[in-house]
Amino acid sequence: MKITQQQSIRQDWDQTKSWNYKLKHLNPYQSIVYAEITNDHGEVHTNEIERIYYIVDGKGEFVINNKITSVQAGDVFTIPPKTVYNYHALPGQTLKVVLIMDLWDN
Repeated sequence: MKITQQQSIRQDWDQTKSWNYKLKHLNPYQSIVYAEITNDHGEVHTNEIERIYYIVDGKGEFVINNKITSVQAGDVFTIPPKTVYNYHALPGQTLKVVLIMDLWDN
């Protein structure tokens, strides 16, 4: 199944640009999201499904329970279910990520 960028749902806020590719044919429903972050993403939380981030480009940090983990292009970072977290690009960087997550029904 092919989903083009034109078929994705575009949603931007603050310093974040994102494209949501909905995968409603999978069980459970999932989304693949491409995002470009130039500052702070903002606090979010996972539901019942682990989230998987692939860092496409740039450098940044994820914060879970006040623990900071540095990431850079080529890294994979996972967020456990039922976790509150935040992430951001380092100063002067654009953090480009691909996120596999439960359906983001925006």
